[in-house]
Amino acid sequence: MCELYIYIFLGLTIGYVGGYAGIGGGPFLVSFLVLICGFSQLESQGNVLTMMLGPMSLLGVVSLYDYVKQQWLNIAIGVISYCTFSYIGAVVAFLIGEQDIKLLFALILILIAFIQIVPILRGKTYNSIKYRDSISWLWILILGALTGTVGGLFGIGAGVLMVPVLIGIFKLKKEFARALSLAILVPPVSYGAYIKYNLEITIDWNLVLILFFSYFVANYFGAKAGTEASNKHFKITYSLVLVGIAIVYLF
Repeated sequence: MCELYIYIFLGLTIGYVGGYAGIGGGPFLVSFLVLICGFSQLESQGNVLTMMLGPMSLLGVVSLYDYVKQQWLNIAIGVISYCTFSYIGAVVAFLIGEQDIKLLFALILILIAFIQIVPILRGKTYNSIKYRDSISWLWILILGALTGTVGGLFGIGAGVLMVPVLIGIFKLKKEFARALSLAILVPPVSYGAYIKYNLEITIDWNLVLILFFSYFVANYFGAKAGTEASNKHFKITYSLVLVGIAIVYLF
């Protein structure tokens, strides 16, 4: 286990990165607790999911409120869908077991990075593609179910999959995608998964509170910086960090 200052540093750093990328930061928190602080994979996932019960992305949402207020229906649908299916993902996680979850966790990080970086490698730029301001609520329902299942399975938030899918597949503008993802994370969307993890492992509430409050503060500043970043740099930075974590996991 790590010293207090390391947990605070992790919360501040990953809170900033989470706001920048429009994600909850779950992949980074889970992996760092495992690789740096010696938690088991399932313990790390359970504690991070518990932290996500609080409105950890609220300040990021405030900074993107102009984009949030145009998507209230999709946000509500995404919250309900994600929360319901997160329990299913958590059940599957304990059926699979510790070692296989770690391998799958690394592979999904690589997949997410691949989704981000492929358009850049193909020579497509953000300005050369016609992006939209909204998508159908039905697609949000489906995306919420898929990301909720994955979130409960790996202890991560909606944004780690939702943002690249919304931008890369549905051509939603970056600001709208980040705002939608962060807003979905404000309510306790991981509650379904939390129920299962709380039955199987011991939640460290001191750790949860430390990570939550440090993350909460830094998230706002990350969201501000992410708004000002170019889409190309946004994708490259995000992808390289995810691949780096996955490589450490695998080797």
